[in-house]
Amino acid sequence: MGGLASGWLERWFERAYKIQPIGPGGYILRIGLIRYRGPRVELADGTVVTSGETVGELHLDNVRAQALHQDGHGGLKFRREVFRALPALGAELSMKPEYGPVQAFCGASLFWEGAARAGFEARPLPAFERWWLTWWERHLMARYHPEGRRRLHEGNRTELRRIWISRKTLLRYADKPSRRGGGADGAAPPQSSKEAGADARGG
Repeated sequence: MGGLASGWLERWFERAYKIQPIGPGGYILRIGLIRYRGPRVELADGTVVTSGETVGELHLDNVRAQALHQDGHGGLKFRREVFRALPALGAELSMKPEYGPVQAFCGASLFWEGAARAGFEARPLPAFERWWLTWWERHLMARYHPEGRRRLHEGNRTELRRIWISRKTLLRYADKPSRRGGGADGAAPPQSSKEAGADARGG
């Protein structure tokens, strides 16, 4: 009964938040559009998000994520799948008019430290939202990860944060899909020529 109840709850969540696949599907990330309600957010590239704006919300395809762990090395496979999804998401932004006003995507994650490798930036969550989303994320991990609840106690799995990635960064992914493989091994996200120059100068 517990599994049936969990499945019903997840299906309700997907319908309520209108979660859709990226493109034709087949990616570990899925997306929805929401009205952001929270404090002003300014990202490193100058993107600013204020309360009331439409933003994209990222969600994991939990069944697909679960399958990555079946043969071991799940963490590496997961990173590869995330980097594979980001260029596709960038392409969606450039093609679909409904994403025209979207300047950033966000999502809640227990793995916010590692997400920085893909160009995400983490921000604290308000207390109530952190409590509710932490419960939800821990529920999903306990349900889908092969090590269940034991995985929650490895490393820093207790603090949930909202991770952000800007439209500018995603469009650079779409322009440079060949960088996917390198990013999966921890490389930095695609850079603009201006950013690359700053790195070369040590700035």
